[in-house]
Amino acid sequence: MTTLPPNQLAKVLIIDDSLISRKKLRSAVRRLGYETDLAASGEQGLAALQDSEYDVVLLDIVMPGMDGFDVLRAMKADAALRDIPVVVVSSLEDERDSVVQAIELGAEDFLPKDFDPVLLRARLTASLTKKQYRDQEKEYLSRVERLTAAAQKVETGQFKPESLQIEDLRQHKDALGQLAAVFTGMAGEIYQRELRLRKAIHALQGIILVITVGILWGSTPAISRLAANAGASPLALATWVNLFLAGSYISIAAVRGQFATFKLKYLGFLAVWTVIAAILQRVVLLFLAGQIEATLLALVATFQGFIVFVFASVTKLEKATPKRLIGLTLGLVGVFVVLFDKLDLTGVGSDWWWLLLSLSLPTLYAVEWVFVAAKKPADLDFLPAIGVMMLMSSFILAPSAILVEGSLLFSDSFGEVEVVSLILCVVIAFTMITSFKLVDLAGPVFASQSAYAMTMAGIGWGMLLLGETLSSTAWIAVAFILIGLLLVSPKPDNTEIVIKRSFTE
Repeated sequence: MTTLPPNQLAKVLIIDDSLISRKKLRSAVRRLGYETDLAASGEQGLAALQDSEYDVVLLDIVMPGMDGFDVLRAMKADAALRDIPVVVVSSLEDERDSVVQAIELGAEDFLPKDFDPVLLRARLTASLTKKQYRDQEKEYLSRVERLTAAAQKVETGQFKPESLQIEDLRQHKDALGQLAAVFTGMAGEIYQRELRLRKAIHALQGIILVITVGILWGSTPAISRLAANAGASPLALATWVNLFLAGSYISIAAVRGQFATFKLKYLGFLAVWTVIAAILQRVVLLFLAGQIEATLLALVATFQGFIVFVFASVTKLEKATPKRLIGLTLGLVGVFVVLFDKLDLTGVGSDWWWLLLSLSLPTLYAVEWVFVAAKKPADLDFLPAIGVMMLMSSFILAPSAILVEGSLLFSDSFGEVEVVSLILCVVIAFTMITSFKLVDLAGPVFASQSAYAMTMAGIGWGMLLLGETLSSTAWIAVAFILIGLLLVSPKPDNTEIVIKRSFTE
């Protein structure tokens, strides 16, 4: 009867203005086992075609209003209807020319009004078979187009396996399905190879940034102590450092046009960040630098790693893996060994007091990094943000420095203290921008390991600039710190990876 899939009945739309003809056709079509719908005019027929799907249309030519020709023209002009086969119903003797015109307009066949049921069956079966072949051809061509589009994406070198959207093509048991299977397999292999390379580069970038931040950051205690020894007061020095950073970052951001996207809604985030980083951190660091050795200050800063780990684990910002915990613990063991070797902690004395006070510094660092990682608006650029933050802090620190220390000036002329302070400004400027790049890339837990690198660099800078030393026991402890750093890996890179490689060159 039909080549449609089993259990799927063909649906026939009968368009005829004659009630008798409609009923006659419906009765004959139903006896053949097809479903039928009726339309008494061309307008009703087109409306029915828009509302439902039909496999074939039996169309009367001569009708008042919209006749069969008009219906054919409308169907052929509609991409969704043009492939539905149409059998025109005609009184052959009276409408031969009309039948020819209908076929020229796209009708599949004709049927006389006084038809034989066998002829009706033949016309419907032939029309349905042609439609099915056309549908199969369209479906096959659609698969070819999708596979071609996927190949073009791979050819440009910018793709992800799921973006190819051809997984379902593999289910077809033909040559095109086999080609799709091979193609998706090869594309997947290319993507996985690129993914492994991306992860290796990601880890290497994280390690390089950790070392860079450590070297820069590790120099700040030694340079701050040099500035303090030269006569720089903490509040005044903090004010000048923040003014330098504000001027630098605001100028660069203005040249780059980054203030165009700056919004007032960021001020709440910047206000909290200002208090944590630009005021409390800066003043505590510069105050402690004038009181305790730079190597000791660098060692105490290593506590930042453990504090960040605890914060990130509690807030679910990052996963607390056993490997990371072991790495942090080894690092802390090394720090404690050095502290006990370097300080007199056998009784209650000034060393205990300074040690406990200095712990506020890594705590502030840890709070800042976790706060920035968790609360930084996604569309906020760091350069204008740091510039505005430092400017806000300067307005607070400057009056405080004048009130407490009497002046913002260190001396009457540009001398050693000014040179050292300027060097400190430049180092902190590079340290901050590199640190935030590290947090974005590797996450706050791994970024906090720059504190271990800072410890190593701080020890080196302390020895180089201030002549400070460590015992052999302390150097063994430093090895524990390095092992701990290696065990704490960067956070997984969950960003969407897009291959950017051309395969046509």
